[in-house]
Amino acid sequence: MNDQIIILIFLIFTFAGTMFLYLWKAKKQYDYKNDERWQVIQNRANGSANCLNWILVVFIAISSTIPFFHEIRLTFTFSRVMTYSLIYFGIRNIVEFFALLYFDKKI
Repeated sequence: MNDQIIILIFLIFTFAGTMFLYLWKAKKQYDYKNDERWQVIQNRANGSANCLNWILVVFIAISSTIPFFHEIRLTFTFSRVMTYSLIYFGIRNIVEFFALLYFDKKI
């Protein structure tokens, strides 16, 4: 039961972060009138968030080769995989939000 509570907390946290990201981006896009500076900030923040995609690819590559060397049997349900993917995309959106904040102050 404890793992379900932790997953629920992560889901709520990442959902709130995703919603806040999209609302904040819409506000800033309206404030900056979608000028070149804002587009550069968004491109840099998106590049920072895409680093998580590379980390995910490396993690999947490493975890898919482990069963070749050790006898490990893991079964995941489809709903659990979907839940983890929602958490991953939420974390990616939170990273993008903090990158937007950083580059907005820096540039």
